[in-house]
Amino acid sequence: MKYYLICIFVIFLSCVTTVNGAVKDANYYLKKASAAYNQGDYPRAEQAFRQLLKMKVSLHRDFYYFYGKTLFHNGHYKKSEHNLSLYTETVSNNSKYSADAKRLLLQTEKKLAQQKPKKTKKKKKIARLPNVPEMIRISAGSFTMGSNHGSADQKPPHKVKIKKDFAIGKYEVTFSQYDAFAKANRLKKTDDFGWGRGNRPVINVSLQNAKDYALWLSKKTNRIFRLPTEAEWEYVARTGFKKQLGFNDLLGLGDANCDDCRYFWESAQTMEVGSFDANKYGVHDLFGNVWEWTCSTYTRQYTGDERYCADKNDLIGKTIAVRGGGWNSFSAILRSYVRYNNFPNYFSNEQGFRLVEELE
Repeated sequence: MKYYLICIFVIFLSCVTTVNGAVKDANYYLKKASAAYNQGDYPRAEQAFRQLLKMKVSLHRDFYYFYGKTLFHNGHYKKSEHNLSLYTETVSNNSKYSADAKRLLLQTEKKLAQQKPKKTKKKKKIARLPNVPEMIRISAGSFTMGSNHGSADQKPPHKVKIKKDFAIGKYEVTFSQYDAFAKANRLKKTDDFGWGRGNRPVINVSLQNAKDYALWLSKKTNRIFRLPTEAEWEYVARTGFKKQLGFNDLLGLGDANCDDCRYFWESAQTMEVGSFDANKYGVHDLFGNVWEWTCSTYTRQYTGDERYCADKNDLIGKTIAVRGGGWNSFSAILRSYVRYNNFPNYFSNEQGFRLVEELE
């Protein structure tokens, strides 16, 4: 659809403040821009528009729409975005050209995104840096969350749909990975309780510590990391290990790192990640070793909050769901559906986390 600039000629002139005969010159360039625009000669129209900008006159706000659209046609997407933004920020949604300006803004954003191949190459290079947790892709799907067995907070069993593919950490985040974050941000390292660092799961981390690490890693890699929702965690944990660890399926001796899973010669402490078999997806240590933070608010019965990350501005007096059990937990509670909770500022030598990565 062509817009006839000559039709808004009077509008422009009504808003022009003259300085030493500037109106006459403005008329000339406005007519020149109008003629070129209506003929589809956008390079010539752009030249005329630029002359108008150099003059000491006040221009009607619609000018920025037409100038922005001309720049778009000429492939100057950054300048086009700037002028279209100026227009949309100063007019109402009911303005004549508002809808088309917003449409063009979306197109400029897509065009600008396509013009950044160098950033894509850099992203791939950064993603292979050491100390980035290994992630495993999980396909979208549906499952029954919760159980009629056990405590009331596991009820009722309900269908949950995971709408998008995501990736989850193959292992819990280790001291080696978390220490790189602490060093980069000049933070005090968390206490390892004298058990050793390296490839052991990081412990003594609060909810905020875990979220800060995820944010830092996201910025470092140009990827999107966060804690898993409670639903995402259970969706992965219910797959392919001891018949999904149902009510009658207990972890046995040597199956995980828990209080009654250890052999008599083993010490009561964390063990290196990956020390035990993975589930069908290839994810290790979902049960035992350390309790894992989720990003979901804990509720005494399922309300839907288990599907989402908690609002950071609405955590006062609330607890966060944690899953999986720790090195000091009994095997009887190491179930995919068993829930526990801690306050956001809680930390201990049984508390750690693993990450989820959002995929496009």
